[in-house]
Amino acid sequence: MEALVHDTLEDFLAVAGDFLNADPVNHSVHLTTVDSALRGLRPPAALLSLHANGTLVGAATRMEGRPLHVAAMPPAAAAAVAEALCGQPIDAVTGPVECVEAFRALWRDGGRETYRLRLYRLGELVMPRVPGKARVAGAADEDLVTEWWVRFVAELDGLERDEAEEVMRGSRNMPAGHVLWEVDGVVVAWAGSTSPVAGVSRVGPVYTPPDHRRRGYGAAVTAAVSRWAHEAGAEHVVLTADLANPTANSVYQGIGFRAVSDWSEYKW
Repeated sequence: MEALVHDTLEDFLAVAGDFLNADPVNHSVHLTTVDSALRGLRPPAALLSLHANGTLVGAATRMEGRPLHVAAMPPAAAAAVAEALCGQPIDAVTGPVECVEAFRALWRDGGRETYRLRLYRLGELVMPRVPGKARVAGAADEDLVTEWWVRFVAELDGLERDEAEEVMRGSRNMPAGHVLWEVDGVVVAWAGSTSPVAGVSRVGPVYTPPDHRRRGYGAAVTAAVSRWAHEAGAEHVVLTADLANPTANSVYQGIGFRAVSDWSEYKW
């Protein structure tokens, strides 16, 4: 197995672009982060194509300040990837469980799994019967979306506000759509979704303030932003849910999402 390091996005895509596009559901993170890099939003830190006996069999990518992403890496290529990245300041890796396990075992000792996730793809969308209505967020909603995004990150990762703001800023500038759910003119939930790349949109974050939870608003706004993604041109809509949160997994399945694979995030 051989890992080739590419110095430019254009060179990387010339070799691995068709491979990634052939499975856009499983490779959606690779595709959206590379798209953001092409837009100048976040520079690439590592672009690898993986080969066996001269045949392309996978890829691995990392954007500046982000985890190494190994969704397109065959587990058997982990040693070649680790060797090619030796000396890089990699402190996190994400992707399907078997891929993450193969890499992290070779990278260095210590660390811990921070998330065990399930990747879902939307089948037939089921709009829940919940009071209220959806609307697309506009310029006047920027402050609200930003504030709720910070709260989402702080709650999910257990971070202080300044740390949560930094994490939020790392994703805030990606091309995306945002949908709000309103009841009697009051916004009670919000969901975002990446703009379609290679025919795929990825839903998230989804946030409902504590005072409005357990009323179905999270399901309603997730369904609404999924409909937005389809109308924006997505052939497939995907999302990931923390397996430690059975309620969220049940909600997403209830509106039509079906399991694809289990993923992990591991940090040192």
